[in-house]
Amino acid sequence: MITRSRKHLWGILIGGLLVLLSICTLAAPTDPHDAAAQLRQKLADLMAHPALHGAQVGACVVSLPDGEVLYSLNPHQSFIPASTIKLLVTASAVRLLGPDFVYHTSVWTPAAPTEWGQISGDLIIAGTADPAANAATYTDIARQLRSQGIRWVGGGIVGAGAMAASEQDKGLKAAHALHQALGGKGIWVEHGVSQGAVPPGGHLVYWRQSVALRDYLRAVNMHSDNRRASLLLSSLLSSFGNPHDPDHSFVAELWHECGLDTSALRLIEGSGRSHHNKLTPALLTGVLVEIARDEHELEALADSLPVAGVRGTLSGRMCGTVAEGRIYAKTGTLKKVSCLAGYVYVEGSPTLAFTLMMSGYSCSLKKARAIQDQVAVHLARYALADQAGVAAAEPQVSLSQ
Repeated sequence: MITRSRKHLWGILIGGLLVLLSICTLAAPTDPHDAAAQLRQKLADLMAHPALHGAQVGACVVSLPDGEVLYSLNPHQSFIPASTIKLLVTASAVRLLGPDFVYHTSVWTPAAPTEWGQISGDLIIAGTADPAANAATYTDIARQLRSQGIRWVGGGIVGAGAMAASEQDKGLKAAHALHQALGGKGIWVEHGVSQGAVPPGGHLVYWRQSVALRDYLRAVNMHSDNRRASLLLSSLLSSFGNPHDPDHSFVAELWHECGLDTSALRLIEGSGRSHHNKLTPALLTGVLVEIARDEHELEALADSLPVAGVRGTLSGRMCGTVAEGRIYAKTGTLKKVSCLAGYVYVEGSPTLAFTLMMSGYSCSLKKARAIQDQVAVHLARYALADQAGVAAAEPQVSLSQ
């Protein structure tokens, strides 16, 4: 009896120790190098999925804020970006204009008008290449100047910067349009139009605040608005490009100065509809990493992005997975082209920047997106690896569709 009791006691003790050992093993932190290696293998398996046989496939995943490349596949190969080009355009706008920029139009005179409504010198219109501006703006300016009692301009009309996005002449078109609108309201202008600048100590006679850049970015990215994206790129070209050589090389120069390889960039238009646009996964991810270095720039860009299972073009994807609410990304779709690029957020902070590009696949778009979604789920899991129980309870995105 004593021997049997001792054996029973030893059995209980050994069993308890095994349970405790298993708990300690499960609770032990994963070696970050092992976790990264496992992530790379999972992503490599997904990007080599049989459904993508014969397709061009590329990816680049970078850890934030350290900039470590966790995974890459054909990172420097050129791909058709489709609407992920909007991510490049909006990021460029944030960097060039600043996250708190607000488009506006103003009109100045060297001195205040006389009590008889006379302006002794030029009337200067200063614009910021507003992508939301239209022809009615000039009529509104003329109407308001008339209501102030202005009847005569002793000089001419000077353009100090493009007023609307489509103007490539640094303000000359705006000056012509205002000259005509003033005549229509009975305001006489002695001389013609020219280009120039707002004089120091000038007198403000008109101010129109338009859309804030943050709001405009949201309109572009959230539901992938092609028209607004094209106008935004035109606006940037008006302000930062060369009017004598109207191409988009200023975008390449911007990111080249940040140390990124822009040699393969082909930016034909800003919406992503052109198959002639070309972009590499490394460049787009690099731009995302650069934006993430500045908290305010990141906030403005990320706030414009669709979120998995929550809003925008990703509202119906990755629902019920760990990626839901954590993947902030821009989609890109053309015939046989599907892309996804953005950030993985954990507790309000970006932990990964990524780009996935696929083209020339023979499977359905639904299948290609399912593979992307599974990659995003693995990225979110990796980002959450230090939170106990997340991976064990994680539902999968089906690849059998």
